[in-house]
Amino acid sequence: MRDLAKKRLAANLRQSVKYLTLVFNDFFVLAIIFMFGALMFWYAQAMKTMPRNLWYYPLLLALILWLPTLSGKLVTLLQDADRQFLLTKDDQMEEYLAPMRRYSMYLPTFLLALTGGVMFPFARIKLGISPLSYLLLLLGLGAGKYFDLLWTSRHFDFDHAIARGLRLTRLANLAGLLALLWLGRNFACLLLAGNLLAILLASRSKRQKLFDWQYAIDYERSRKEVVYAAFSMFTDVRERKIQVKRRKYLDFLLPKTRKRETPNSFLYRRTLLRDPEYLNLLVRMTAFAILLTIVVQSPYWVLGLSALVLYLTVWQLLPLGQAYDKNVMYRVYPITREKRGQDLRRVLGGAVFLQAALLAVCWLLLLPEHKLLCALAIMAWAAILAGLYLPYKTAEEDKRARYRGKKRGK
Repeated sequence: MRDLAKKRLAANLRQSVKYLTLVFNDFFVLAIIFMFGALMFWYAQAMKTMPRNLWYYPLLLALILWLPTLSGKLVTLLQDADRQFLLTKDDQMEEYLAPMRRYSMYLPTFLLALTGGVMFPFARIKLGISPLSYLLLLLGLGAGKYFDLLWTSRHFDFDHAIARGLRLTRLANLAGLLALLWLGRNFACLLLAGNLLAILLASRSKRQKLFDWQYAIDYERSRKEVVYAAFSMFTDVRERKIQVKRRKYLDFLLPKTRKRETPNSFLYRRTLLRDPEYLNLLVRMTAFAILLTIVVQSPYWVLGLSALVLYLTVWQLLPLGQAYDKNVMYRVYPITREKRGQDLRRVLGGAVFLQAALLAVCWLLLLPEHKLLCALAIMAWAAILAGLYLPYKTAEEDKRARYRGKKRGK
């Protein structure tokens, strides 16, 4: 079982490296370096003016250090076929899951070390925490994360208590971290000692209940969907099964009356809101523009970069017009295709105005100066894209539709 685990981990590592090289391409790495540098510059300037020992500093530090421990679910790499071929190996699952726990610690450890390194000046200067106590706090959080993974690997049984147990252990770690930061910073070793004791007791306890294979397989499938969804925001993922489904919380974006709705606009609007490929693109680009606002804080740079983001969003959403070209039922139904470019323009115009409105609201809240001017400028840019660029690009759709109509007529 240990050899099987190593074999699957090696295959999973090759797959992750393949997608990570596509995600972290040259442009994305440069963008990360630029944003991280801007964030560190702001951080260094803020440290000069922030007062010391305010009452909410321990809460802020505890939350920031605790967040990395929420990442990294247990990797099991179980497959549907294991339900039959490994069914008789319940007693050997500990050998299989031990390497999986170590592999699952890589991401949380990296994030915890990165976050801890960034927050060390704040903890040392503003809270007066000694380097040794701070290191013990980080080690205690790392031990708490390993206990989470150990708890998960020991509770793939028919009680299905993993989610409840993780909530309790994570809240207990947060409460212990807060208590130490507020009351006893010199006793930081208590968090590490408590988690090590919990790990020791959990390791020595023997699993008495039957292994629920379907529960474990569903857990791994859910974890993979999260990973593939993250990769799919940057590149195509063959292994991911795209699920087009209704999202009721987005129904308010649909028109209340269908009198002005054409068949094409009906399809385009719902595809944009329900297909993860298009919806994730819109959400990703909007979140990226908001992140630029938080990091850069310069009105002119934010306005220029956000205008570029809006243009790239529209340009990447234009393939929505061909989403149904290969759909047989779309060809069979008597749907007028001559004016579908206008319908596409109406749908994408609404999307770009929504994106610009969200950015304008964020700027009114976050920008230090020229808030109203930047908000009006981004709305004007959205009007230019919707009124000039989109008609020019969607006119090609009408030309293609007329050409196909003539060809069918012959």
